[in-house]
Amino acid sequence: MKKMIARVFALTLCAAVVCALPAFAAEEETAAPEAPAYLAPVRVWGVVTRLENGAVLLKNSNENDPYHEVILHLAETTPVVDAVTGLPLDRELRNGETVYAWVGPAMTLSLPPQATAEVVVANIPADFGAPQYYQVAQIKTRMYADKSSPLIAVEVAVTSGLGLKIEEPGLRITVQAELLPWKTRQIVQMEDLQPGSQFLAWTDSHGQVTRVLLFPYAYRTWLRYDGYGGIDMPGEGFPKTPNGYLTVAAKETEEEVLLPIRAVAEAAGYTVNWVPGQGAVVTDGENLVFSVLPGQDVARTADGETWLTGNCYFEKGTTYLPAIDLVRLLNLFPVY
Repeated sequence: MKKMIARVFALTLCAAVVCALPAFAAEEETAAPEAPAYLAPVRVWGVVTRLENGAVLLKNSNENDPYHEVILHLAETTPVVDAVTGLPLDRELRNGETVYAWVGPAMTLSLPPQATAEVVVANIPADFGAPQYYQVAQIKTRMYADKSSPLIAVEVAVTSGLGLKIEEPGLRITVQAELLPWKTRQIVQMEDLQPGSQFLAWTDSHGQVTRVLLFPYAYRTWLRYDGYGGIDMPGEGFPKTPNGYLTVAAKETEEEVLLPIRAVAEAAGYTVNWVPGQGAVVTDGENLVFSVLPGQDVARTADGETWLTGNCYFEKGTTYLPAIDLVRLLNLFPVY
């Protein structure tokens, strides 16, 4: 049953342990051995042909590549990064230049397929090692010179456009790497790397990370379910058990994991109230995030109704939603 629930919820057990190392102290967070597949962004590349509708056609030389030809759509907010400097590229993509792009795994069924770019890397010199785009799936190890010092290295499990699952053995980033923010002067530190973080990484000929370009965090925060009722979320100011979990546990059925709405939403910084006729109402300031009534499989958001994968559930004063739905509605990153 545990494996079935893990497939439905797509979260696995992670436990923190402290390990002594010769040159530094490290905090390890070890995932369960069978991490589920994760729909990572897909890497595409090719020579640019600009189209009349503003999109670009990418065509590469590998005819066996399933993305040999792709029509790429760029939103106004799509990062277009200079491969050499890591700075925003303040020009349009040019006909005939080669670029790398990462797109969502969902593409149209047209030929060639079409997709919206999450990030584009351009201005790539010949024989230059272009950066790779990653998302942190989990923090594996944090390393310190001592317990009172800042991080000196971090090892992260990552997903990338090279496949649809977590890559092993992961990526190690040290204080020797240059850390850059995207379109801001804010100082970036290794502590800013957290589950869900998206970044470009440059490596040298030995595979060592030399530069990281960190994009703004796209999620409210992250959430990890331990497979046995425990819910782990970062931050302080809300009730936690001695082992760091929320004091209200998740519920499991044969088909799904149910998360307590109030405990999770308040830990993520939202406000939750019970309103007669509306049920659990989650707000962010004055803005409605969603509301849902027990027994219903539809939630109401500021943009209208949205279907749930299962019914809202109420038991002993606690209202629950299927984990997949609550993570989506609250914009949380599920840690694998």
